[in-house]
Amino acid sequence: MKLHLEFTNIVDLPKCKIFVNDQELYSGNVCPSYNFDIAIAEGPAAIRIVHWDKTPQDTIVENGIIVHDRSFELVKLVIDDYNLEELIWLSEFRAADGTIYPSCLFFGPNGDFVLDLTLPVLPWILGTRHATNNNDPDWEQDYNYYITACKILQQISIK
Repeated sequence: MKLHLEFTNIVDLPKCKIFVNDQELYSGNVCPSYNFDIAIAEGPAAIRIVHWDKTPQDTIVENGIIVHDRSFELVKLVIDDYNLEELIWLSEFRAADGTIYPSCLFFGPNGDFVLDLTLPVLPWILGTRHATNNNDPDWEQDYNYYITACKILQQISIK
């Protein structure tokens, strides 16, 4: 599986850990982007990004308003060259204090961003969009056609 992540609004060197299932891919200061190529079995998978090492001193409040805060935001998640686009919002952020924020791409408090999906990712994307939008009753047929077309193109390019 190829995994690409992009972050923005990185303030004061926050730290993160990136996991696919229980496999740790990275631990350290947050960078604007990451690329990983890992072997992972087909089936259920979880992308987990942990924000850690933030202390109360990393948040500056003046007159009841946060004026400076160690934080970052996830802006893009691509798996096997498929941008998850709106499906990234099917995630949740589980703060260390137990609060759960659905559809949260902002890493303010320490905690875990979690997105559960299924590999291979294309059938999951198409099936999830169909279930969410009910706008494509033939998504599975279209997916099978796409796979067949890709196999034919691969055979042509080999010759």
